[in-house]
Amino acid sequence: MSEDKTVLNEQERENQLFNRFARKFERGQVIFSEGDRGEEMFIIHSGKVKISKRIGDVQKTLAILDKGEFFGEMSILNNKPRSATVEVIEEGHLLVIDRKTFETMIRNNVEIALRMIKKMANRLQQSDDQIEILLIRDEMQRVVYYIKQLIQDHGIETRDWLRIDYNYSPIEFAGMVGISLSSVNKIMDRLVKGGFINFKDGKIVITQKKRFQDLLKYIDLRDRFSDFIE
Repeated sequence: MSEDKTVLNEQERENQLFNRFARKFERGQVIFSEGDRGEEMFIIHSGKVKISKRIGDVQKTLAILDKGEFFGEMSILNNKPRSATVEVIEEGHLLVIDRKTFETMIRNNVEIALRMIKKMANRLQQSDDQIEILLIRDEMQRVVYYIKQLIQDHGIETRDWLRIDYNYSPIEFAGMVGISLSSVNKIMDRLVKGGFINFKDGKIVITQKKRFQDLLKYIDLRDRFSDFIE
């Protein structure tokens, strides 16, 4: 089969999936809430969603997902209520897969099953990392550690600088680190003025890698000896 025919067949399959399963969701629409019964999973074809969970009296952002990501599968797999709330923050189309179709997909396609297992494992690791960040009391430290996590997940390195391939949104960033938007803006401004980060084309750039690494080392040491210093 020629490459052109392969591409065409893949496009046809994608169109068939879209026509069969796609639904449009508007910005601000809650797809499901924590505690709801789960009978469907979702694949993002376009748009963006926010996953959040109530911790005490505060709704904490756990993740921002966009095109190609999936969510909602855990309630189907473990037959338990939804563990988080999902809200649309950028309108788009989601593929809505019911329980029977999902189970058939997993049973009949090993590649899909492996991809989902790997993705869920990565997501669990990211959740663990974020929980550690949210437990940090110092807001500056929380922001710097989250930038470090973004570097690990989305960093593109060159000899002289490092770009985080992640479209920076102050509101989304504030939700992920669990502090106010005004605090995030002030801290980012301090980091820019200090020469630790910069912004280019809507992305965070580390123009002086060693300087940022030195900041991380300083924060680590300060945290390690905080009881002694105080």
